[in-house]
Amino acid sequence: MSRDAERVIRRSIGIVFDDGGLLTLSGTAPTQGGHGDEPLLAVLCDPDAAPVAFEEALLSTEYDEAGVQRRATLELWLDTEEGRPIRGGGTLISAVEVEMEGLRTRIAFFRWSVEGREGLGHYEIARARD
Repeated sequence: MSRDAERVIRRSIGIVFDDGGLLTLSGTAPTQGGHGDEPLLAVLCDPDAAPVAFEEALLSTEYDEAGVQRRATLELWLDTEEGRPIRGGGTLISAVEVEMEGLRTRIAFFRWSVEGREGLGHYEIARARD
C-alpha cells in the first residue's frame, strides 16, 4: 500500500522544558478533510502557574525523503484578536515507527525551543491505512 493512501488521524506533541514547564498539543483529524484540517488543542503548564489553553494553535511540519517528521514549527495564540503568538520550533533527534492492523504511528523525538525556552519531547503522527 502506498503511503499516499494513508490518512493522518492524529498528531500530538509533548514537550518538557528545562525549567520544568510542559507544553502539549493534540489534534484528531475530522472524518472529512485532510492533513492540517484538524483543530489543535494546546496547553502550556508553567512550573509555578495555572495551565493556559491557547485559543488557536498552528503546527507546520517538514518531512525527510522517508516521510519522517524532521522539523516542526509552532504558532500558539492566546487571543487571536490581540497580541502576538508564541512561536517555537523543533528538530529531529531520532524516530521510531510502529505498525498495527490498520494503523501506522511514527514517534519522533525532538529538541525544542519555544520563545527561548529549551526542552525535549516527542512529535507523534498516527495514520490510518485505508
